[in-house]
Amino acid sequence: MTARPAAAIRSAAFFLLAASAAGAAPPAPDDAASREAHAAFNARTAKPEPFWFVQVTDTHDGMALHQWRFRQALAEIAELPVPVECLAHTGDFSCDSIRRKDVATEISNILSLATCPVVLAPGNHDLTFRWSNPTNRYLEAASAYRRYLGPLGQVHETSNAVYVALSTENLRQPGVPDIPGWDPVAFLDEALARAPDKPAFVFTHVPDCDDYYDGAFHPGWTDPEGLAAFRAVLRRHPNARAVMCGHFHRVVHEERPDGVPTISAGPIATFWGRQGSYRLYKYQDGCLSYQDFYIHDPPEGTHISHKGFVIPVKPRR
Repeated sequence: MTARPAAAIRSAAFFLLAASAAGAAPPAPDDAASREAHAAFNARTAKPEPFWFVQVTDTHDGMALHQWRFRQALAEIAELPVPVECLAHTGDFSCDSIRRKDVATEISNILSLATCPVVLAPGNHDLTFRWSNPTNRYLEAASAYRRYLGPLGQVHETSNAVYVALSTENLRQPGVPDIPGWDPVAFLDEALARAPDKPAFVFTHVPDCDDYYDGAFHPGWTDPEGLAAFRAVLRRHPNARAVMCGHFHRVVHEERPDGVPTISAGPIATFWGRQGSYRLYKYQDGCLSYQDFYIHDPPEGTHISHKGFVIPVKPRR
């Protein structure tokens, strides 16, 4: 199967915003004022008609079962009994291997199976910043990601909502270099401003709240300046309803004092013994709810190709 850039598989209703230099932004309100503004937006725009969208995260190409689960998730999403107006993938498509043409091609091919518009946000294992020559590796990964999966910031707008997916890797941790032509703060500001009377849902990879492991809490974002800039944009736009993420490989839901919660979904990948899952969101009457759907793996002993297809085994005579 010939690889297609991710942008090519999306409908004409799909919009991509290029990051651009932004003028001086007005000061962001404080948390209390932001909370009030978001509540007022909610009351003003709430509608009784529901709509649905889906999140998939942490598919981690590199294990046959992961490929199978990713394909299975897309097949199940296509059969959901409700109309899905957008599918968001919140990153870690790969295991530090997006620079490899065969890996990037296979990810793009699997994404082409989606039957609804998609928005994509890269993860820390896509834009890899570690090991020897981390800056070169990071910039090469960003180039490969753009070539096969599309821009680092993507937007899909429907009659109901705005879906914004973006890379925040250079915001969340100190020392990660900027990528030429990419300004996540300016991009997010512009994306949220494009339809101020529609609810907007923001997708990125790493939650900007604490994770818990090894008996202690650890911050998802370690750059306070980047975190402040990110949250300032959310406070400035009352239509921002939530930030949806992956990375933690488990469910976390944290309400924030500015009125914009951070929510992480479970992964497709098997790491830490996880059962693969994807998430269906519903938005109705100004309220966001979600359900996780678990993927049932093939029976033990099933042979799966590296591309995620079940290999029939002839019975022994």
